[in-house]
This record gives sequence, structure tokens and C-alpha cells, in this order.
Amino acid sequence: MSLSLTAIGQLLADGESGFSPPSVEESFFYDKLGDGTIITSVKAMVLLVLGVVLIIGFFIASARPAAVVPGKLQFFGESIYGFVRNGVAIEVLGKAGKKWAGFLTTLFVFIIVMNLWELVPFAQLPVTSHFAIPAVLAMMVWVIYNYVGIKKHGLWGYLKLSCYIPGIPPAMHILLIPIEFLSNILLRPFTMMVRLFANMFAGHMLVGVAATGVIFQLQSGGAGYAIAVLPGIASIGLVFFELMVCALQAYVFTLLAAIYIESSLADSH
Repeated sequence: MSLSLTAIGQLLADGESGFSPPSVEESFFYDKLGDGTIITSVKAMVLLVLGVVLIIGFFIASARPAAVVPGKLQFFGESIYGFVRNGVAIEVLGKAGKKWAGFLTTLFVFIIVMNLWELVPFAQLPVTSHFAIPAVLAMMVWVIYNYVGIKKHGLWGYLKLSCYIPGIPPAMHILLIPIEFLSNILLRPFTMMVRLFANMFAGHMLVGVAATGVIFQLQSGGAGYAIAVLPGIASIGLVFFELMVCALQAYVFTLLAAIYIESSLADSH
């Protein structure tokens, strides 16, 4: 991710040229040290734990004390919950959406907070750009929607609902049932995790590249000071663009989770 303005200023003041732009290895949940020993990424784990603490603290603070005329914090918390409940849970699941509103709100808030670490000075690392996090979230959703589907329809009934398309020639089932099984049972979590990971990883690298251009041009001196304006403008624009991407990816992941749960609970294909 790009350096903060403070870090850039310190780098230039010290006259150092040891800036290391973000690498591909940053977006995997391990670091290699010395002899090749693999350890957990400390920075990502700290941001993950801190993000969870902030989320819990926010919802506790916004819920206590609950007032008829809400304060700013309570209003903000209720607005987030209302947005997910009405705009995702009930919109997709109907009346059953109220039951899932809490889970979907938690999922949405968790993802958007982990995404927004990308734009926080000194943190500047979207936790969701580590492949392990989207993978765990996608597998959790996969387990949930398969579980509720099997619980309601039974294993055979759920497989039939997911893989059997009524009203087509019998011979087509030989081709379509395996395709539907791959699409609805096996590949859904993979597409969810890759979509979230790829978008956050790409934004993380793009802003880093733009900020690296600013630093290198400023260090070169002379005409570099004027040229640095171009990657500087690009970096600022990408930061605002990433703010939108952070929110959009959290919404899309939550929406897909609701759609998959609804498809598992549906009475027909």
C-alpha cells in the first residue's frame, strides 16, 4: 500500500532511498524469515484482531443505552443494521431475512472494516488482500448455506434442488447435472473468495505503485518534482476509488451470501 504522508516526509527528510514497495508476498498469510521458516504475518494478525475489537466495541457502545431518540452513535449503528436488514436480508430472503439480518450485518461490517485498513495511515494493508481471510469467510458461508439446505430438504432433496433442472429433455441431465453440481456446490466459495481477494489485492498494489512513483520522482530532484505531480494525483484518485471498492466488495460478498442462503431454502429451483 502507499506510504502515509508522514512516512513519505520522514523518508525524504532522512534522505533515504530504501523504500520497498509492496510485493506479491504481502498478500499471503505468511512471512519467510532467514532460514525460510514460515510464520504468521504479524501486521495482518494485529490488524485483524484490532478490527474485531473495534467492531465489538462499536456495536456494544451503539446499543447501550438504547434511546427512543437515538444519539449519533446509536443512529449510525442502527443505520448500518437497517441497511443490511432491509436492503439485503429482507430484499433477498423475504420474511425469513429478519432471522439472518444479524449474521449478514456482522459479515458486512467485518469485511468493510478489514478492507478499510487499506486507507488507514500506518496500517495501510487491507486484511482481505491476504488470501486466507476471504477463503475462511467463503468457506463459512459455504458450510452455512449447505447446512440449512440439507436441514430443510434432506441430503437427497437438497442435491436434487441444487443440481436438477426440471422441464428439460432427459438426455440433457447427463450434461447439466455435473455442471450444476460444480457451479452450485463446489465452485461458489472459490468464486466468492477470489472476487474479494483479487479486488483488494489489485487496489493495494495499484495505489502502492502510484505512491512509489511519487517517492522516486521526489528523490530524483530537478524535473522530478514537477513530474511527481502526475503519480501524486493518480495516487489520491486511486485512494478515493479504493474507498468505493472497499464498500462495494463488502456489499457484494454479503449479497452473495444472502442469495446462496435463499437458494438453499427455496422450495423449487
